[in-house]
Amino acid sequence: MTQSPEPPPNPHESASDLRRQRAQNRRYVLQNRWEILSHLGQGGMGTVYMARDLRLANRECVVKKLRDDFFRQEDKEKALLFFQREAFVLSRLQHPNIVHILDYFEENGDYFLVMEYVEGENLQQLLQKANEPFLEKQVITWAQQIAEVLHYLHSHDPPVIYRDLKPSNIMIDNMGRVKLVDFGIARPFQEDTDNTHVVSAGYSPPEQYWGAADPRSDIYALGATMYFLLTTNEPLALQTSMPRKSNPKVAERVDHLVQRATSQDIWLRFQTAPEMKEALDVCLDPSLAKSVKLSNWVVVCLALAITGLSIFAFVHFADISKDRTRLEQELQTIKRNGSSKDKELEILRTYASADKDTSEGHQSSMQFQQGASSVAGTGASARSGLMTNGTTLGQGSGSTDRSTVMTTAFKETDEDKLSDKDGMPLESQIPTFDNDSSQSSMPGVAPNAGPSVAPQSYGQPTEHAVHF
Repeated sequence: MTQSPEPPPNPHESASDLRRQRAQNRRYVLQNRWEILSHLGQGGMGTVYMARDLRLANRECVVKKLRDDFFRQEDKEKALLFFQREAFVLSRLQHPNIVHILDYFEENGDYFLVMEYVEGENLQQLLQKANEPFLEKQVITWAQQIAEVLHYLHSHDPPVIYRDLKPSNIMIDNMGRVKLVDFGIARPFQEDTDNTHVVSAGYSPPEQYWGAADPRSDIYALGATMYFLLTTNEPLALQTSMPRKSNPKVAERVDHLVQRATSQDIWLRFQTAPEMKEALDVCLDPSLAKSVKLSNWVVVCLALAITGLSIFAFVHFADISKDRTRLEQELQTIKRNGSSKDKELEILRTYASADKDTSEGHQSSMQFQQGASSVAGTGASARSGLMTNGTTLGQGSGSTDRSTVMTTAFKETDEDKLSDKDGMPLESQIPTFDNDSSQSSMPGVAPNAGPSVAPQSYGQPTEHAVHF
């Protein structure tokens, strides 16, 4: 008895309904184009079916249907959001290592996503079949392709974070090429918004647990995937992976690479996918390490030079600032001292001016009194001398003509001529008469002439006339 072929499943039916419809031998076609052939698997947010395109040469494809058996409406709405986002993200991506989207639609209240079919198996299935770690060279070759895909995603406009990189989402086709599938939680990256808290234990970095995933989170997941392929052990959550501890055949260079990629500190990891790709190239070809080391040394030297210049500039400007502060303080001190000295000088000038006026008045009075005494002494000496000779002025020879001798009146302007620095009369200015001679030292008085001096007032000096 020949057994009839098993009918294709109906994507609109539940599991119990699928068992019933197998017996009915019915075909199920979506949108009059996508014919469902078989059930491939069940995911966290949907069911995957094998199908074919009735319009384009019956090519094989994959139909993904969104689950509808969520207990909470909130979970259903979130799952729908992720499903629509996956369709949106895939529609904007064109890369040979990313699965292509073919269609997205809603039918009878269900949501479907049609993608290309990748003939091959994912890395988790391959490792389970091998039941031993992959060769180091093979793992590095796959990691190089994945790093290139991550660079494409991260440099996209806007950047796309995969956020779910793990062995079960990495397909290897029959040509040995990597294909990333299941972009269910992939999303455009925006620095100013929080990401959804969706994680895969062991493959998600610490920052993804609190919704702060960025492109370096995918680098962490790639390092954890390499650890799994090199050791067959699932990576521990929130721990740096060290494959050499579980597999001593792993080279130290590769072990250091995985440790750096899975560092818990996001700033200690490779900062970009091309940077990790470069390190992977060195693992395959150590001869490239010389140029890499040289470039690293150049970067280190430049960093040290910039750091040294920054420190020098900081210290130099700090010294300038201190000097400037010190000079400003000294300037303020000088200004305060200058102000007080100006006040002192002003007071000294005031006292000096008052002393000068007092001294000048006292000196003028002394000079006047000395001048009057000098004139009085001159007149008395003249009279004494004339009387000693027994003759008087005006009683000389009859041939003597009468003349008038004018004596110079005392003036304050003659101070320098009549007195010394102390205001005392000079001896040379005091007229003297010798008793033994009729010669007089008084200027303007003739010898042997008996002067007749008119009375004068010493309070107001006047000219004195002497008649002969």
